[in-house]
Amino acid sequence: MEQDKLLTLVFTFLLLCLTVIDTASDAANKGVYKVYSSGVPCIIVQADIYLYLTYQTSDSEKDVVVHVPTSSTADTAVSTCDTYIATAGMSVPAQLLRINLYHMAGWTIDLGFTEDKRFKTEGKEFTLFQVNVTANFSSDPSSFPNAKYPTQSYNLHIDPNNLSDLSGSIYADIGNSYYCPSEQKYAINDDVAYIKFKLTTIQAYMKSASFGPKQVCPSDENTTDLVPIIVGSALAGLIVLTLVVYLIYRIFLPEEVLNLVNPDSHFGSDSGNELSKDDILERF
Repeated sequence: MEQDKLLTLVFTFLLLCLTVIDTASDAANKGVYKVYSSGVPCIIVQADIYLYLTYQTSDSEKDVVVHVPTSSTADTAVSTCDTYIATAGMSVPAQLLRINLYHMAGWTIDLGFTEDKRFKTEGKEFTLFQVNVTANFSSDPSSFPNAKYPTQSYNLHIDPNNLSDLSGSIYADIGNSYYCPSEQKYAINDDVAYIKFKLTTIQAYMKSASFGPKQVCPSDENTTDLVPIIVGSALAGLIVLTLVVYLIYRIFLPEEVLNLVNPDSHFGSDSGNELSKDDILERF
């Protein structure tokens, strides 16, 4: 019986290890950026972010992909929970997150959120309406060779009457969070700059320290519905595997061990005296 308990403990430990590794892997693959007001976050962006940029060289153009290091941080001097952003001839009440890219001097990403009704929020939702990227190509000449301009800015065009794909996609009710694990790529400047998010959870205009209920992006709604089925199937498979291993384990146990566990086991040695008919009847 001690061997059975040990086997059960081993499989339980393996299952816990798989869960911890999977969670740790997800956490390591995304950055977390927070903007605070009076000790409480008003914005939390949790995502793995990529930039797809085209920059001018001395004689042509060059396309590059920049992965935003997950150790990048929010710029506390610029990020704010209460500001106005002047754009497209408008002054938009907003909350602003500026991300400083780790070990990439002069590289920043500005994410502007608003609940302004001009952006189809009806005053009950927040939306990501602005993305500005500042790229300091001179900070790493080996990665960005022959840059004609040391620094370039990429700004999302804003028109409340014609919302960008990004503004029309990344939004949620106030008090809820936008949740989208799959990859989503949006244009900043057509054919010149794009931003890609994955493993994304975003919330602005927060009133508490943790994410509110998730509002799943359309592309992940079906995937999210399948999660319980996938988890259940995986657990069922693990149970079957455990049973198979246990049976194999029992088959290869020495006869002496089996006799200790179950003296009446039919696996006992045939070398001993056979039971008489009377002995067998007496047992029943």
